[in-house]
Parts: sequence; C-alpha cells; structure tokens
Amino acid sequence: MSPAAATTDLLTAKRKDLLSLSNQKQSLELEVNAIISELTAPITITTDDANTTTTAPPIGIDTPLVDSEGYPRSDIDVYRARTLRKRFHEIKTDYKVLEGRIERGLLELTALRDASSDDNSSEANKLESMSLSNTNKVNEAEEIKARLAPKPKPKFDPITGKWVVKSWDGSVAGVENGVTRKFEDLTHSSEGALASIAVTGGSGRVESSGVNSSGAQQQQQGSSTSSQQGSSSTTATEQRSTPTTQTIALTPFAVIDQVFPNSPSQEAGIQEGDLLLRFGTVTADNHSAFNSIKRAIVTELSLASANEASISIAVRRTTAMLGGVAEMIRTEMFDLRPRPWAGQGLLGCHLQEYNE
Repeated sequence: MSPAAATTDLLTAKRKDLLSLSNQKQSLELEVNAIISELTAPITITTDDANTTTTAPPIGIDTPLVDSEGYPRSDIDVYRARTLRKRFHEIKTDYKVLEGRIERGLLELTALRDASSDDNSSEANKLESMSLSNTNKVNEAEEIKARLAPKPKPKFDPITGKWVVKSWDGSVAGVENGVTRKFEDLTHSSEGALASIAVTGGSGRVESSGVNSSGAQQQQQGSSTSSQQGSSSTTATEQRSTPTTQTIALTPFAVIDQVFPNSPSQEAGIQEGDLLLRFGTVTADNHSAFNSIKRAIVTELSLASANEASISIAVRRTTAMLGGVAEMIRTEMFDLRPRPWAGQGLLGCHLQEYNE
C-alpha cells in the first residue's frame, strides 16, 4: 500500500472515530439537560381528594435532602433524587473525558491532513521523504545503542570554562557551539570556570565574561582595587565599554511558552521561556519555514515514540541573577523521551514561532 493510500485510510478512520465521539457527546448533553430539568422544576403535590394542589420547592442539584429538623423531605422521592444527582456527576466526568479525546483527535486529524497534503504536493517531495525515512531507519539501531550506552565522566572545557558532558552523538553537551565539537577532543582540567553574563545597564544589555581561575582572579583583584573605590557608575561604564562577543552556532526558531506539570518535558528539565535551538536533527539552518519545522518535529516524535527512544534537545535559557540586576544566558542540553502521559500529546509542552 502506498503512503498516500495509507494516509487516506487513517484519515477516514479518524473521521469515523470523531463522529462517534461527537454522537456520544450529544447523547450526554441531552441526558444531563433532562436531569437538570427534573432537579430544578418545582414539585406539584396533589391532595388526596384531588381538588387542591400545592407547589413544593424543587429537589435541587446540591441542596439538602432533609428538612429543617433533619428528617428526609416528605415532599420528594429521596431515592430518586440521589440517583439523579449521582448520574449528573458521572456525566460531568464522562463529558470532560470526551472533550479531551475529541480535542486530541482533531489535532491528530490536522496532522494527518498536513501529511496527506505534503504527499500529494510533488513527486520530488515524496522521494525526499522516502529517502529521509530510509536513512533514519538505517541509523535507528545505532542511535538507540549510543543513547543507551553508559556516559563517560564529565570533562572541563578550557574554551568555555565549564564542566561538560558527552551527548549521545559524541558532541559536547551544555555549551554553545557544542554540537560542532567532539567530546573526546577535550582535555581534563580542574581549574577555571567561565560564565557569560548579560549585564543590564543604562545603555542597554551587553555581554561580559569573568574568569574565576586562581591566577587570573588574583591579577584581576590587583588591577581592579582602585576602580572599586570609585563610583558604581564608573564601573558600569567600564563594563559596557569592553563587551565580549560570542559566536552563536545555532539560531532559535521556537519559544517554549508552556510546560505542563508532571509531563515528559517537565521531567526532562525543560522550562517555560526556553528558546529551542535544536530538536533532534531539526534546526533553523536545515528548514526554511516554521511549518516545515513543525512537520519535521512531528516526524522526529513519531520515530522516537515508536522505538521508545529519546530525542536530544538544545535550548537557550536566560536566568535572572542578583535580584534581577543581571541575567545569565546559557545553552542547555536535554534528552527528552516522548511518551503518553496524563495530559495531551507526547511532550507536555507548547511551542510558538520565535522571531528575534
């Protein structure tokens, strides 16, 4: 069966499922409306001689079923009232579950429609997709083996002044431009640390670097003794006059604007406000539009979920320091394993296109 025919069958099956869920939802709505009508309607009581009638208060949805003296109300069927109320709460729970299933089904239907549209766009796109799929299948076993292999001990990176770890593909995790470097090329060292801090001053925010190694720290303390005795404005002017520029290898293409509690994303360490630099093999450099990035991410998710594998993710994170006076900007690496959880989707986070 061709991919286009398989996608069409999936679309048909998904539409049938959504129609069935919609019918169940309508049935629950009709039933709950009838229950509410009975519980909120005034009760008409006819005397024994059938000549006079009186009106009693309605049963109510959550009002007491006893009178002012604590006895069961004599003007209603208490057993009937409890049965209706119990069914009312059951329907509320079932209704929420149905709404969630319908919402997830609509998202899946939209994804299938996009995939079907891509399949029918051009023969060149079909061949390219087949080639990428075959390549991913060939490298799948090696990638899973690399992800599950024991990780070596962290090494000190003399270039960035940080302790870094090895990513599954052999690159350096936790630093900017680490995806282009090999972890094996790093040398061990126990001295030095480098932090990139964005300082907020009068003329805007600039990046500066501070070295905490013993020799450099003593030299810096000796040369800055006189400047520390001056005003704070002079120190801020000197910091702004000598900013340190850094080469950024990857460009952010999406911002994570929501992370749901107890989701795979939260468990992996992803936070709201993180700027997405790399999602598996997806970067801003190998895709020209955000729609193509979303489709590539869906492909990555499908492969990882089917094989119970993790996806390597790189984000840029800004952390406030010194009570909001300064900010630290750094690159974080995560291994995120997409999987079903109590919420929607496989990740538990929401992305939006990022424009600088």
